[in-house]
Amino acid sequence: MSESELYGQILREYSHGPIRLFRINAGMAYQGRVIERTPQRLVLAPWYPIRLAAEGVSDLIGWSEGAIFTAIECKLKGRATPAQLAFIDLVQRSGGRAGIARSVEDAVKILIP
Repeated sequence: MSESELYGQILREYSHGPIRLFRINAGMAYQGRVIERTPQRLVLAPWYPIRLAAEGVSDLIGWSEGAIFTAIECKLKGRATPAQLAFIDLVQRSGGRAGIARSVEDAVKILIP
């Protein structure tokens, strides 16, 4: 069994009801404006590296019964996307703490209601 098969099995079994798990991709990726795209080649310019998750983050994160999961969407400008709002709603409906923070004070209101 590969690791990806294991992730899939665990996610299918334990990602419903009061238990929700999510696959976290770690490592390094690159972001930039797409200059050229073919089936074998992707050219970005300007490009810069981005870390996909903090070092040491587990492969699956989420919450289980009795734990309080917290999610904070940081936005200095602009609006949260529908997907971001749906995630915040899911966390709140499941008993977790979640919201959009445009300042440290906003984050405290989410963390300490």
